[in-house]
Amino acid sequence: MDSVQGVLELLRERGYRRTPQRECIVEILWESDSPLTAREVHQRVRQAFPHVSLDTVYRNLELLREAGLVSQINLQSRESARFELLRDGAHHHHLVCLACGDSFCLPVCPVDLEELERCHEEDFVVVSHAFELYGYCKSCRP
Repeated sequence: MDSVQGVLELLRERGYRRTPQRECIVEILWESDSPLTAREVHQRVRQAFPHVSLDTVYRNLELLREAGLVSQINLQSRESARFELLRDGAHHHHLVCLACGDSFCLPVCPVDLEELERCHEEDFVVVSHAFELYGYCKSCRP
């Protein structure tokens, strides 16, 4: 994905409609230097669409996550979750600070995919996974 239009084209190819609000959310995530909370996305979307609800933003972020275009960081809480665009399409995992909420990308996936294959023996089909480590960043360390 090399542009907002590229992301929107992938969205269409995966069977999802392009709506003005959805396009705006993708543009906001594309332009952001760091992952954003749904409330931060909502504040920015309201500049273009003053009457859009926070629930609409949440629904669209979830749809983009299901489409494999957005990653959700901080899986423990809806309020503190952050969202980022997966520009290269590859999943990755995060370290999440319990004090300030900042997240840091892990350079590798620590999940052993061969071990996940064993789930088939239990008659369970894995379609995705998420992994986060929680602790304190350098600035917040007690």
